[in-house]
Amino acid sequence: MTTPTEVANDLKQQHSKLWDKLLSHKFISDIEMDCLPLENFIFYLQQDQLFLKEFCAFLLKARKKTTETKLRNWFDALNSSTVNYEMQMQRELLSSLGISYLDCTSVKAASATRNYIFFLRRVSSSGSLVEMVSAMSPCPWSYLEIAEKLCGRKSRIKTEVYRRWIDFYASKESRRQVGELKTILGTRYLKANRKARRLMKINFGSACRYEYCFWEMSYHRQMV
Repeated sequence: MTTPTEVANDLKQQHSKLWDKLLSHKFISDIEMDCLPLENFIFYLQQDQLFLKEFCAFLLKARKKTTETKLRNWFDALNSSTVNYEMQMQRELLSSLGISYLDCTSVKAASATRNYIFFLRRVSSSGSLVEMVSAMSPCPWSYLEIAEKLCGRKSRIKTEVYRRWIDFYASKESRRQVGELKTILGTRYLKANRKARRLMKINFGSACRYEYCFWEMSYHRQMV
């Protein structure tokens, strides 16, 4: 019998070309070679702070679309982890680079950030729970795989903020969260009808494209 994790992996495999582009983006490869300009990384962190605020709002909206206690608790835990650990980690990295929290409050969302945010809002306003789960999955999942890939090259990465960033997303907690996410995604897909499965595939692929555009934006520091 096919397991939920296998189903989730198959869904990712259907977008393998785009997924591979995410993992090999120049932003990532320059971190691997320890040559990414810190200005680009700062730009990325500031934009991701804006995105993650919306991601948390998305999680809370998804929570309201289920009556399953276990699933509601999972959304609550992921929201809490994002706010109290992930966003805090980013602020600490920014602080170490001389960028205060107040400096970030005036940052405007770049086009790629806004587009990703609008995508999440559109899915949360008109989509079902399964559509929301598929739309949110590529973000944490791809980060884990990116960090695990970079972990194998950490000996050549001397920039401390890059090492700390990698350690966070490659942590046991990140692996646990993504493992649970894949189980939820696969389980929902197995229970979904043909139309819902088609929409899940579309949303998963769309989110992968928005993730790629986010790296593009960050690498070129593009506001428009």
